[in-house]
Amino acid sequence: MILRGLWERRTLSLVVLLIALVPIASAAVGPVYSAAARTTIARDAVRAAPVEGRGWRFTTTKGGLEAKVAAFTRGADFTGRPVLGMEASSGRPGDRRAYSLVWQDGQCAHLPLAEGRCPRAAKEVMASQASGFEVGQRITLSAVVSVEFTPRGREPAPLTVVGIYRPGPAGDPFWFGRTLFSPDGDPGRDKADALFTVPETRLETYNISGGVTSEAGWTDYAIVPIVTDRLDGTDVERLAAMQAAAESEAPRSGDIVFSWVGDTVKAITAGTGALGVPTLLVIAQLVGLGWMLLFQTVGDLVRARGAEIALARLRGHGRARVWRFALAEPLLLLAAAVPLGLLLGHAAAGLMIGALLPAGIPVTFPPDAAAAGVAAMLGGVLAAATAAWRTATRPVVEEWRRTPRRTSRGWVLDAVVLAVTVVGLAELLAGGLITDVSGRGPGALAVPGLVALGVALLAGRALPVLAGRLFGVTRRRGGLGPFLALRQVARGPVTAGSVIVLGAAFGLATFAVSAWSATSGDYAETARFHNGAATAITVRPVEPGRLLAAVAAADPGGRTAAPVIKVPGPPQLIATDPARLAAVGAAWRPDLAGGTSLARAAAALPTPATPRVLVRGDRFRAEVTHDRPPRGWTIKLFVTFRVPGQLRPAQLPLGDLTGRSGTHEWNLPPACEQAPCELRAFRGDPVPPPEFEESAYVRVTVTGLAVRERGRWRALHLPPWSNDENPLQRDGTFAVTMTGNQTLRPATYDPLPPAIAVGPVGNRVVPGLDNAFAGPVRTAVATAAAPGLTGPGVLVNLEHADRIAYGVYDKAVHQVWTGLTDTAALERALEREGLTVVSRRHVADVAASFAGQGPGLALLLLLVSALAAAVLALGRTVLALHAAARRRGYELAALEASGAKVAALRVALLLEQVITVTAGTLAGLLAGLLAARAALGRIPQFTEPPLTPPLPHEVAAAPVALVVGGALLASLLAAVVVAELLLRGIRVERLRDAPA
Repeated sequence: MILRGLWERRTLSLVVLLIALVPIASAAVGPVYSAAARTTIARDAVRAAPVEGRGWRFTTTKGGLEAKVAAFTRGADFTGRPVLGMEASSGRPGDRRAYSLVWQDGQCAHLPLAEGRCPRAAKEVMASQASGFEVGQRITLSAVVSVEFTPRGREPAPLTVVGIYRPGPAGDPFWFGRTLFSPDGDPGRDKADALFTVPETRLETYNISGGVTSEAGWTDYAIVPIVTDRLDGTDVERLAAMQAAAESEAPRSGDIVFSWVGDTVKAITAGTGALGVPTLLVIAQLVGLGWMLLFQTVGDLVRARGAEIALARLRGHGRARVWRFALAEPLLLLAAAVPLGLLLGHAAAGLMIGALLPAGIPVTFPPDAAAAGVAAMLGGVLAAATAAWRTATRPVVEEWRRTPRRTSRGWVLDAVVLAVTVVGLAELLAGGLITDVSGRGPGALAVPGLVALGVALLAGRALPVLAGRLFGVTRRRGGLGPFLALRQVARGPVTAGSVIVLGAAFGLATFAVSAWSATSGDYAETARFHNGAATAITVRPVEPGRLLAAVAAADPGGRTAAPVIKVPGPPQLIATDPARLAAVGAAWRPDLAGGTSLARAAAALPTPATPRVLVRGDRFRAEVTHDRPPRGWTIKLFVTFRVPGQLRPAQLPLGDLTGRSGTHEWNLPPACEQAPCELRAFRGDPVPPPEFEESAYVRVTVTGLAVRERGRWRALHLPPWSNDENPLQRDGTFAVTMTGNQTLRPATYDPLPPAIAVGPVGNRVVPGLDNAFAGPVRTAVATAAAPGLTGPGVLVNLEHADRIAYGVYDKAVHQVWTGLTDTAALERALEREGLTVVSRRHVADVAASFAGQGPGLALLLLLVSALAAAVLALGRTVLALHAAARRRGYELAALEASGAKVAALRVALLLEQVITVTAGTLAGLLAGLLAARAALGRIPQFTEPPLTPPLPHEVAAAPVALVVGGALLASLLAAVVVAELLLRGIRVERLRDAPA
């Protein structure tokens, strides 16, 4: 009998089933999408982490490495095969440098061969080009001895050089961040490039460690990589547990597990934390909207069975049986909708994930997705129970009336909902428990739902009242169509509910479109400033002069490329060529800089005109006069040069000061014979005697400079001097003392350089290119945001910054900015000039990274789901109006029989639907815009809100107009179609039928 009833009301039953499917599917989409978003955040965090944050290096000297690593990675499917290795450290007889003898599985693929081959047998090694060793040469390490015992004891084992390797690429993840060799081919003073061997060397030698001779003196290690494509959002807890175990390994067993995975876990946690609450609020609002739709639709189904329920009561069925009869059909439809809705939600989430998230993100179905779907279905159960109670308690005669008596809606429920809405908005917008002290928090995402509900309730109340006010007008003019339409709008049972559903749905949709358009604009603006220009090309570090020259040669017109060196802070430092920066169209907003254009700001950063002191040759000489050094003191004199091809300065010892004057010479670095080196500074170093009564204070004056080139000495002009510690001392004199030791420098720069300053820089020292934080800058232009700066910092002239700094900081980032998006030709030109391109980053890449953070992913979910819900609400409203009009078919047929024209009836039906749908849509538009105005400055958009630039939060009018215009156009078309369908069903012959 239940199935027969469903078939008799098959159209309404199908509508109920379809309406039930969408809220259940929407509720299930949220957790499925959220799980995929967590996976995206986790994988992006691992990819963005340095190599040390993408795995662990397990080190032991106690053996059993493979078993320990297996225990460490047990259950972690996201780890790759461990890369095994071993090493020993030792010096050579008569050599102060430490050599590492290393084997790492797969090493030969990462060591470009310059000569010879990779080692294949015991005691064969491969050395670097910078070592000076040759193929076939035999070398020994003091701690690696032969197994054979001689009368003199065990002697160092001879190691045969079978290959010479070139330095591999900087940052090769294979070495897990270790500097086993110098990438620039210039090994350190106390550490030589590593020698690479094979595991068999360990079996045929002994290692002397701490005076103990054994084979166990080697250190075993294993690099355990994280395979990004295997990592899921559910693995974060396991990842954190592994890092905790790694940190506790040394105190527990003495083994060392080195990693920066802890920082990666923090980044993942911050990203997923920023996703959790916003996603929950989005899902809650969508479920609430689904409840509203189900409440009305399921209620329609129960009310359609009102006559049958009344007949069951007349036949004497008990209350329980009547309730069971009333609820059977809707509950059966809802029960069927749950699995179908979950399947639909899984499929829809898969489409969303494929379209919105990076490729390769798996589509899973977490348990909370099923729970969310069931929760959405409960709204239909509540609606069915409420409608059944009303039908079961209404008088039987009232059920059979063709036109039921009109009863006014009570204000109690609406008043309670509006009061809760107002209290909730006050709490959210006033910075209470939900929002944080900054006024920005995820709780602000609840604002659109509350505003939309409040405005929709008021609109649902206002529309019948306004329609009633026009009754008098339609009595006098307008004809029968408006007369009937306004009375149906004012008194019809569908009007208020339709306006509430439409207002709430379109309020959420309008807010979602507004929020996404504003957030996309904020992402684009932030990415534009943070990237600096349309494209930032990262190159391998070179000295500033070489970077400037290479960019000038690659872009002789000066309008395509700008050299940039970025030094982290705080405060941050950007050093560039100001004229080129202005030409390439770097990020700039005059309104943030008091109306100053980028060209004017660049002109405020001039290049110093004083020529540098350049020398070229093989030997340098300085003539000095000075005070007599105190008895027992040794005063050492040093000179500092900037050498071509080196990021760090070269300090040369000129000897000890004796008497009152002297001439001091020293060989220049070999590179100074091929290209000019720059004289940067003189300084002294006082060495005290074992016992002394007074500190030394020796004044030194440089009186002459000369350089030897091709065997001939050439005198240099003395430059204007600057004393770093005593700016008034300009005559080439500086003091050597234990406290306040002074440095003499050629005065080729402004000691207080002009800068474009962002934020409260003031008199704070800035890092400089060498990260020495030697002094402050002079603010030439103050602005709220400047290209490349992500926080407080300065932008200075690269040429000026290079003159001030002694070298370039190891962590400085060297880039070339350009306004081009297709940079292939420019990169080829830079490569021809000797620069090595490492990577490139477009503004769109940075904006996409922002959109891939937790808040952006939550807003994407809101946007797609709210638009789908709006379409569903519009369709449901049109169907409800159609059903209500069909129930009035007898009345309309009577009107036609009494002489009413079909055109008047068409106008009545059309106006009724247009007024209802338009009122709901416009109420949603108003609610969405009000919510956007109230919440856009408060909802989180970034995992970590950027310090610069100021965010505009500008809503784009076009997307909002497109949504509202499309909704109104669809409403009009639907109204026309429905009106025509209803008119076809109105026939005078229907009056002969018995009342149903």
